[in-house]
Amino acid sequence: MLITRINKYFIYIFIALLVLTAPTAAKADTIVGGVELDWPLKNQEEREKAINYYKELLFNREMVYEIPKEQFKPFKKDPHFLENREALKKGELVLPERELGAFYVMKKMLVIYGVKYNNDKYHIYYYDALGRLAYYDVLDKPFDEFPHIAKQYDSSGRLVGFSYYISDYDQYIFEDKQNFKGRWYGEKLYDKRAKSTMTRKLP
Repeated sequence: MLITRINKYFIYIFIALLVLTAPTAAKADTIVGGVELDWPLKNQEEREKAINYYKELLFNREMVYEIPKEQFKPFKKDPHFLENREALKKGELVLPERELGAFYVMKKMLVIYGVKYNNDKYHIYYYDALGRLAYYDVLDKPFDEFPHIAKQYDSSGRLVGFSYYISDYDQYIFEDKQNFKGRWYGEKLYDKRAKSTMTRKLP
C-alpha cells in the first residue's frame, strides 16, 4: 500500500511538471471590457521592456521588509475556514461579507485561496488548503481602486513580493529580490516567456 501511494505521488508530480513546462499557444485572450492579453503575442524584448517598466514602478520606493506578526495575528487561521471551504467546492466566490479567490495547479489542485473582506479594503489574506495563513497583502489603495500596489508578507511578517494591479484581472507579480514571477491575466499566470504556470478563479 505504501509503495502504491509513493508511486502515485511521483506520477502526480511528473504530470504536474509536464503541464507546467508545456508551451502555451500564441493567441490573445479577451476579458471584461474587451481588453486583450497581448503577452503571448509580444516578442521577448517587448516583454522584458514591460517587466522593467513595472519593476521600476514597484521598487523605486521606500521598502518595509518586515511587519509585526501581531498585525495579522487574528487571521493566522482562517476564521471562516469551514464555510469558505464549502463555498470554494461549490464555486461560490462572492459571500455576504467577503470575496474569495482560488488558485490551482493543473486546474484542479487547490494550492491556496484568498479572502478579501468588504470592511477592510487595504488587506488580502491568503490561506493554504488547510486554512493556515500563508501570505498577507498590504495595499496602498482600496482593492477596488486601480491601479494599486500590494506588498506581500509571509506568515512570519517578512516581505516576499510585490504586485502591481492594473485591474482585478491583470497584475504584474515580483518577488522581493525584484525577480519577475509572472503576469496574471484573467484566470492564468504567465511567466516571462508567456508560458502559463498556474490558474485561478475570481468572482
